[in-house]
Amino acid sequence: MLLDVGDGHTVYYEVHGSKKPEAKVAVVLHGGPGGGLQRAQLRSFNLKKWRVILFDQRGSGSSTPLYSLHKNTTWDLVSDIEKIRKAVSVERWTVFGGSWGSTLALAYASKHLDHVSALVLRGIYLGESAENDWLYREGGASHLNPEGWSQFASAASSSPRGSRKNLIGAYSRLLRSRDRQTRRKAAAAWWGWEASLSFLKPRKDTTKLKEVESLAAIENHYFSHNCWLRPGQLLAAAAKIPRSIPVHIVQGRYDLVCPPVSAFRLSKVIPHATLTMTIAGHAGSEPATAIQLRKATDSLL
Repeated sequence: MLLDVGDGHTVYYEVHGSKKPEAKVAVVLHGGPGGGLQRAQLRSFNLKKWRVILFDQRGSGSSTPLYSLHKNTTWDLVSDIEKIRKAVSVERWTVFGGSWGSTLALAYASKHLDHVSALVLRGIYLGESAENDWLYREGGASHLNPEGWSQFASAASSSPRGSRKNLIGAYSRLLRSRDRQTRRKAAAAWWGWEASLSFLKPRKDTTKLKEVESLAAIENHYFSHNCWLRPGQLLAAAAKIPRSIPVHIVQGRYDLVCPPVSAFRLSKVIPHATLTMTIAGHAGSEPATAIQLRKATDSLL
């Protein structure tokens, strides 16, 4: 279904699972930003007892216009989630998000805690500059995958003002080039770097070109603006989550995209949160993490 959310955007969403009035309801916030919904995430739920809403965030998947950066910010997405909640006539729901989805879930909870019944978060990203530096400046993940970093950094050299000191800025110029081939090559290099770090055991990336372009353009747009978040903003808001709202945090111990320190910091400001470290990397589909996500949602039934 398509929902007109204003600003020239329509957001695509799907409803899966139980139609019974007593069913638990969850909204799933995908990663990226720009990744688009993934129906595989439905495996984290017992669909006989859960009603699950999946949706494509602005500019991604089947939402329109595709790749659009216009009026596309963290707080625009938070507003969209509320509009979807009202459209499906739900008063309170579990908010489930991984990677960027965990960021968006915390941002949504900071504004609409009265509509949150529980949080299930995976691969925590808090929108802090140190997290972006880890991934996009030399000295962090670059030391763990030097060959992948070399390719990622070298691809930015084609930018007129390409610089290894500011790869986000260099890629921003390439991804906004008027030349389609330049944009596609930059998108492939941008996503290729992240994909090379996403699994405990590296595997061939099978992400479709359409999704790669969406991920690169929208991720770069968000990270160029620090996701429209102030330092420490999400942690400060999370500290106000009451004990009546269960919080489950599942984190890959060897996550090279979103290092475990962010999950640890989050768990410390939410004393009643359950933090589970898995023998896994970043991807929510890795078996150890997938098992714990399903356990988390089962525990809420």
